[in-house]
Amino acid sequence: MTREKTIDRHEVAAVLARTVPFTDAPPGELEPLAASAQLRRYASGAQIFIEGERSPATWVVVSGRVRILTFLAASRTFQIEVFGPRQLFGVCCRIGGASDRYQCTAIAEGPTTAVRLPDAAFFSLFRRSADVARASCELCARRLRGMRRSVRDARLGVRPRLAKVLLGLRTTEGDEVRATRHALAAWVGAAPETVFRALADLRARGIVVTGRGTVRILDWRALAAESGGD
Repeated sequence: MTREKTIDRHEVAAVLARTVPFTDAPPGELEPLAASAQLRRYASGAQIFIEGERSPATWVVVSGRVRILTFLAASRTFQIEVFGPRQLFGVCCRIGGASDRYQCTAIAEGPTTAVRLPDAAFFSLFRRSADVARASCELCARRLRGMRRSVRDARLGVRPRLAKVLLGLRTTEGDEVRATRHALAAWVGAAPETVFRALADLRARGIVVTGRGTVRILDWRALAAESGGD
């Protein structure tokens, strides 16, 4: 279920000002973009957009998390990325006019609020501001490197991949990571039972403690060693 809400453009501008690639935007340039924005709230599991559909907008997470998936053969999905508050999504594959359709599917992970930025307004700012254009390209380059690491990591065992996922979540959430075991299985890209066993092993060795929908990291250095340390 999706609920749409109009919010004060100054509130949106404040959110955008703390979000890459808008952090270096010239004073006053965010106001026209914020004036066109819409605030949307999504229930857990709701689709924000679907791979292959036309892409009229770029998005920013305000609260919650957004999973980015692509479809594989036999109706399977592969999780590419996870975005949290003040992160841009839904645009990197389309910069440069390569496509007018979304190249992946975005799903709310838990209750999520996002700002919808119409492409006309976003790309108008992109063309006007060299700082925004540069930051956008740098952001997309970093994400491309991250996706390449994900492909490389897919060759690792489940436990190192789980350690990498937890360490990645730790960078935005701290030592108390909000994640169900089934969500972790999706992020790791392995059967839930296999991920549960790897998590139980980390717990038995005092590296993590699990709770209802949470994983608390007790020893991040040991977790880094499990991940391979890179």
